[in-house]
Amino acid sequence: MKAKFKTITIKSHDQTLHECTEIMDAVIRGEKVKQEEPQYSFTSFEAFRKALTPQRFALLKVIREKQPESIKELAAITNRDMKNISEDVKVLLDMDLIEMEKHGKSKAPRLHYDGFRLEVAV
Repeated sequence: MKAKFKTITIKSHDQTLHECTEIMDAVIRGEKVKQEEPQYSFTSFEAFRKALTPQRFALLKVIREKQPESIKELAAITNRDMKNISEDVKVLLDMDLIEMEKHGKSKAPRLHYDGFRLEVAV
């Protein structure tokens, strides 16, 4: 099975709007638009660093390796406070890097992708 990656981009609002405009113009002209892999964008490297902290990156590794059956188990594995883990999981969910898989009465965090690529526009 082919590895599934998510692209995370760092580019300005103007660059994003320009790309969207080009795609919409192509659709209006009836051109076939190539479907791209899923993306998540930040407007600065600092915003990216605030979202994907070392702790959150470490959580991705733990989720992949240990496959915890719940957020509570993830907190226990990492020896971290449940409230902080929940906040970090919410950010990773918002970035679409993980998903929650139903396991009985609980939900288990699972990686949504095999990895991600970081693209920085200059």
